[in-house]
Amino acid sequence: MTKIETVSIIYQHPKILLGMKKVRFGKGLYNGFGGSVEKDEGLINCAIRETKEEAGIIMINPIEMGEILFHFQSTEPNHEVHFFKSNHYIGKPKKSNEMKPKWFNINKIPYKQMWIDDKYWLPLLLENKFFKGEFHLDLERKIKAYELNEVPIL
Repeated sequence: MTKIETVSIIYQHPKILLGMKKVRFGKGLYNGFGGSVEKDEGLINCAIRETKEEAGIIMINPIEMGEILFHFQSTEPNHEVHFFKSNHYIGKPKKSNEMKPKWFNINKIPYKQMWIDDKYWLPLLLENKFFKGEFHLDLERKIKAYELNEVPIL
């Protein structure tokens, strides 16, 4: 079984909006906003919905920047994650039950408090490069192997 998910990044140069995950999978780590695609829901609609639920804002014109398939050595199912970026949104970022949003300068992104793979794909997204890849994570969620490539527009 593979979970289909989205992760959205709000980027207004030189700042990026990330959220501290407060519950469940990824708790204690900064990440973009996102989650699982619901039945009969498209990727863009999922990205917009999840960002609204987790950060209280509505993304305007999200662009899909990449796709990564994550394999876990544990019982966690594979995650097929579609990454979106938007420069514009409506509303004011606010904390939710799941996430606490915080702005970071792109020169001070807290990679040590993020998923280990973020340092590979996030710079590509911020440089407007489209990407596709696969990561294999061990029981401690460390990278065993990966492949990540820049690709033509998705």
